[in-house]
Amino acid sequence: MEGDLRSAALSFAAKALGALMSGPLQQAAGVDAPAGRRGSRTETVLTSVGDVPYTRAYVPGGDRRFPADEELGLVRRCTPSAAKLLCHEAARSQSYLQASESLALSAGIAVSASSIHRLVRAVGPDMEAWALSRAPSPAEPGRDVIVCLQMDMTGVRMLKRYLKGARGRGGGDPKGRQIKCGTLFLMERDAKGRYRRISGSAVHVISFCDPVSFSDALEKARQKLAAPHGATLVVVADGAEWIWNIVSDRFKEAFSIIDFWHAADRLHDLCEFALGKGDAAQALFKEWRKKMKVYGVDCVIRHFEGMEGSRRKLKGVAKRLAYFKRYRGQMQYRRFRREGWPIGSGAVEGACKSLIKQRTNLSGQRWSPDGALDVLWARALITDGLHDEYWKEKRSREGKRREPVFAA
Repeated sequence: MEGDLRSAALSFAAKALGALMSGPLQQAAGVDAPAGRRGSRTETVLTSVGDVPYTRAYVPGGDRRFPADEELGLVRRCTPSAAKLLCHEAARSQSYLQASESLALSAGIAVSASSIHRLVRAVGPDMEAWALSRAPSPAEPGRDVIVCLQMDMTGVRMLKRYLKGARGRGGGDPKGRQIKCGTLFLMERDAKGRYRRISGSAVHVISFCDPVSFSDALEKARQKLAAPHGATLVVVADGAEWIWNIVSDRFKEAFSIIDFWHAADRLHDLCEFALGKGDAAQALFKEWRKKMKVYGVDCVIRHFEGMEGSRRKLKGVAKRLAYFKRYRGQMQYRRFRREGWPIGSGAVEGACKSLIKQRTNLSGQRWSPDGALDVLWARALITDGLHDEYWKEKRSREGKRREPVFAA
């Protein structure tokens, strides 16, 4: 009985909505009788309550135009409300097929996986353009604010035709392409002297492009944040060389910080090499991880430089210690914590894992660059709490294309 009532309610709502869309809504928008019209056409469109027959006037031209479609925000024969629902489910599900099944079960909407896929492909580039052009939430005047930049890279499995020129691990056949992810946001000092992220201030940059183009996109995103004049820029990332090349080239004035947990992984490897795997190495690691966090990396370097052992052992220790010496300035955690700055790159690490990998790295999945970016930008808007805001705007969402990053 409950199912029958639900079906009846949805059917009634669909009829009522179809009548509104075919008449009063067009009249209110002034598109019910456009100049040059040549009759009307009826089409079935998808709404949040199911399929609805919808009649509107058309104006002939090079392409038949339906002013009411544009005014009501239809995209791929979906109302904005339905398109929002489909894109949200496509982004949060593990596949387009699962999204189709979930919509049928939870919302009573029958839509194929291919239709959902085509919708995401149609609006994905516009989501990216909107996300990169919108004005983030500003900081309140007079507040102590810094800009935090975090970046990382992960792999996305690709269709074979997009792997030309790619390199596989150990010289083997490549399975995917590396995608770069950067996030910038404003942080405000709280009563305890620590900087906290300002809600709504985040800007993501997700791209398969080369480091030079990626750094240019990061700089544009930083300028868009409209941080107060003279605001400190803090970059937190792991030890990847390409990241620090970008920092030294594009963000010379930034305070650079190696992610503490990445440094701790290196320290763990050093302790196990020095004492071998076991309780002794684990105890040593816990001791010096705490000291590194409290005092900075200098005490770690001094301790392991003073170790005694065989020539081979000391040579291995020195080899591992070279990493800490190379990034000595980026591991002064005592100073960073005293300033109230973040020492972990959790925001971008989380983006790479939950935003990218959980949707694009499932068994059997293979992507085109654009196909991956389309669904990832939908996920980014949802993660940042911007998905509803995007669909509330009246926009021309179809027809946008990206510049190709590499040839198919």
